[in-house]
Amino acid sequence: MRTYTDRFILTPGPTEIPYRVRLALMKESTNPDLDPEFLKIYNDSRLILRELLGVRKGSLYIMAGEAMLGLDAALANTIVNGTKTLIVGNGVFGEGFADLVKLYGGEPVLVENCENCWRRSADPAVIERELERHKDVEVVTLVHCDTPSGILNDLEEISKVVKSFGALLIVDAVSSIGGVPINFDSLGIDILIGGSQKALNLPAGLTILAISNDAWDRINRVSYRGFYLNLKLWREMLDEAGVFPYTMSDVLVYALHESLKLIMEEGPGNVYKRHLLARKAVWEAIEVMGLKPYPFSINYSSPTVTAFEVPRGINEAELRKMTWEKYGVMIGGSWGRLQGKVLRIGHMGVQASRIHLLIAITTLARALADLGYRVNVKEAIEALEKEFRD
Repeated sequence: MRTYTDRFILTPGPTEIPYRVRLALMKESTNPDLDPEFLKIYNDSRLILRELLGVRKGSLYIMAGEAMLGLDAALANTIVNGTKTLIVGNGVFGEGFADLVKLYGGEPVLVENCENCWRRSADPAVIERELERHKDVEVVTLVHCDTPSGILNDLEEISKVVKSFGALLIVDAVSSIGGVPINFDSLGIDILIGGSQKALNLPAGLTILAISNDAWDRINRVSYRGFYLNLKLWREMLDEAGVFPYTMSDVLVYALHESLKLIMEEGPGNVYKRHLLARKAVWEAIEVMGLKPYPFSINYSSPTVTAFEVPRGINEAELRKMTWEKYGVMIGGSWGRLQGKVLRIGHMGVQASRIHLLIAITTLARALADLGYRVNVKEAIEALEKEFRD
């Protein structure tokens, strides 16, 4: 017998979608190539993102396509045959940058890719040492929050190291934008990549791309000759002529605009504090249940997702199936070398709240108990409540 009505998405992206964002997705769709109102909302969304991300110089675009579009475009426009690229590989997506670099003829140098490296933030000293060894590195790639392992890298310290060597810094911030403070200009980031389906709480389908003036210099030298990934087209067509290189999804942009309004109404400072509180609450509840967080320390764990080891004797896929089919709550497994070994609870955007996390922790505890794992549901709930109450 089904005992729930609504279902809840507590995965680390795609996420639960707030009510106001759902309403925005239902707005009338026109022709975004011709509708002046759409262009106004698109440009207003860019202005809000500039403020949120500290992008005062350079460019910022919202592109039609899942965030992988941004990763691909960033490398297509900056990597040529023989470009030596330092890959900070302490996670599934961090490591994955190496494959993309190879596709464009680059030469990846993989660092921080050991087993224990995946359980902590990348060490800036190691990155500095490798850049000293490989003085011909031109580009460095970094994933801010690597969601499969729940790790948050120290963007501020790593960017200082990278810029001291004069390398171009490309940052995948898909899972941190909207949940962790980022200041593009002051950190010296050259290309910042975001997506709609994480802490911004939209469906997948939009890429956010910020580009520094230094990055533009390299993009112009590389002169990528493709079309869909060609960043120069955005500058030439949108910035200079006020037209899009290709047709945008108007309803997704309307939803993004509403999501950004929600963040600004709450205040980014409070949003970031709420995510830190969510991290602490979930971490405490997980430990009370006798589960082991995957990161070595909460200081390495992202404010947007908590990863923890699958307990001995529990089948990860069976547990996730039970939380979804019996209780109507979706939690995440993991990918790559962590598949079947790690589970994850997303606390991104609207998910980083007492109610959503009570649902997540209660469901996880009940499902574990159903599968024979000894857990005190009441103690888990109280551990979570204590953090929010305090």
